[in-house]
Amino acid sequence: MKRSSLAWYVAVACLGGSLCVGSVVQADSPSTVKASSIVPTTVTTQAEQAALKQKQQYQADTETMGLLWMRTSAEYRALAYQGYNVALNLVKMAVADPSHQRKPLAIVLDADETVVDNTKLMGESIANGNGRFDAPWWRQAVHQGKSQAMPGAVEFLNEVHKQGVEIFYVSNRYAPVNYDATVQNFKELGFPSVDKDHVLLFEKDSDKQPRFDAIAKKYNVIVYMGDNAGDFPIGTKGKTLAERNGIIDAHKEDFGTTFVVFPNPAYGSWVSALAKGYQNLSPEEQKQVNNQYLQQ
Repeated sequence: MKRSSLAWYVAVACLGGSLCVGSVVQADSPSTVKASSIVPTTVTTQAEQAALKQKQQYQADTETMGLLWMRTSAEYRALAYQGYNVALNLVKMAVADPSHQRKPLAIVLDADETVVDNTKLMGESIANGNGRFDAPWWRQAVHQGKSQAMPGAVEFLNEVHKQGVEIFYVSNRYAPVNYDATVQNFKELGFPSVDKDHVLLFEKDSDKQPRFDAIAKKYNVIVYMGDNAGDFPIGTKGKTLAERNGIIDAHKEDFGTTFVVFPNPAYGSWVSALAKGYQNLSPEEQKQVNNQYLQQ
């Protein structure tokens, strides 16, 4: 096999998987490749794979109880209903108040773990020893089209639509590869206002603020809804743990009146805020960080 053909084969094989660990090694002709130059690369790749597997299993172990709570508890369902009830009351009050109608009314909400439930997919992954929900994992999950509706989400969204209020789904699913699958899934779930004008996914900037600003120029936003501080227009993206908590405290009057938060102990920006580069730390280093906060 020629060198160029083999390199092409290796690249395609790597792209065919959801995650390619280590670098792609371009093969050379037998006459120019020494055995000593191959062995270290093989060993390194195996070591990287073993380390990744260890991290996936550790994260699965640490996420199990939080995800189990989301999957099974009556309390989680109650909080979902509570969030929608609060938001619907705000919508009805705004619709009945002429002072709010100088611009068309709208609500802005996140998708994952706000109106769509991915806990079954995450649970299956954790049960198989992988708690690392990285970008390739999310792409594969989204393209299965099996995200379920949160308890009460379909009824809530259709009632908001019935009230004549616009609904904007502002999600950080990556638009170039996830838009069509997302729209199809949302439509199958019975969500209203599922089109290119209302489903605003991440394209060039994962910061949602520019999308929030574009909506707010045309609409009076009654309520923002989400499971992550970044789902609200308060500037938490990239902030430290202390800074995020300070921003939340500064907006304490807005929660339950302009912002509705859904619980998510499984994943989110709160995890990366625990320490710089937290997701890339070894399990032992993550344990040290975790224990530090648990004992404060």
